[in-house]
Amino acid sequence: MSDKRKVVIDCDPGIDDCFALMMCIKHLDVQGIVAVGGNTGLKYTERNARYMTELTGRPDIPVYAGYDMPMINKPVRATEVHGSGGLGTVSIEEPKKQLEKQHGVDYLVDTFMNHDDITLITLGPLTNVAQALLKEPELKKRIPEILCMGGSALAGNATSAAEFNIYVDPEAAKIVFESGIPIRMVGLNVTRQNGMTPEDVELLKNIHNPVADFAAQIMAFTAGHYGRTSLCDACAVSWLVDPAIITKSAKVHVDVETKGEFTRGMTVCDWREYMGKNPKEDIVHEKQFSQWNPVPNVEVALEFDEKRFRQVLFDTIASYGDR
Repeated sequence: MSDKRKVVIDCDPGIDDCFALMMCIKHLDVQGIVAVGGNTGLKYTERNARYMTELTGRPDIPVYAGYDMPMINKPVRATEVHGSGGLGTVSIEEPKKQLEKQHGVDYLVDTFMNHDDITLITLGPLTNVAQALLKEPELKKRIPEILCMGGSALAGNATSAAEFNIYVDPEAAKIVFESGIPIRMVGLNVTRQNGMTPEDVELLKNIHNPVADFAAQIMAFTAGHYGRTSLCDACAVSWLVDPAIITKSAKVHVDVETKGEFTRGMTVCDWREYMGKNPKEDIVHEKQFSQWNPVPNVEVALEFDEKRFRQVLFDTIASYGDR
């Protein structure tokens, strides 16, 4: 029996999702992967997820397709960041691994209604998870924890207020954040603390195994376009892979804005008790006083050990050459 933490991953691969899957498949006990439309359309995200199980030597991991479209929104994609097929300019053949016939939402319901020892990792829009909660309301008592890459304690990227994953489907995010399920949120305020550059692409090329070669190709797309890339999803899963990478977090109340003209999709963190006197620190990372006593519903990651993360990432990718 494996002593690795059991996880189910809901994701929208996506370049950074691919790096997250490399880490999870090596270090965690991945029970299943559910694809959602997000960074690109579902026909590509589910294909890319299947491809990653083959590339990492784990085609036994089942892959399911969930929803392509948000609950209310028109779809928003990030193909300028990930390429039209989600893998930059890399073209892949249709994987031999087949997609599971069961719908991804039904898989989530069945899995968590029958097991209470599996962590849910979400790396894309929260559409599938929200639909699962609507289909089976008891699910909110069955999911022990969600590790969510999404939102931000500060600024967004899809808009000045909203991070992409939450912005794509705010109504879904609101359902999940209000469910009462314990949530650990790794947002842009943390992932911006990591920066992979074209120099890192060269380091990957020098590892010389198929996973590293693929990693170099897809990282070259984002790092080449923007000069750096954060690999947000890989940063998020590192909290489970090596908890010491997240060096500071705070439990606060987080709401998801669904109606604001300028703030739709914003994760509104209640920092009122974290306001200090230093004008250069809008948010102090230790509670300063107790006055409003908001009920925390999310543990928000705040500080990140970039050096440790990089070591884990490169060691993980290099280890795929040991098979």
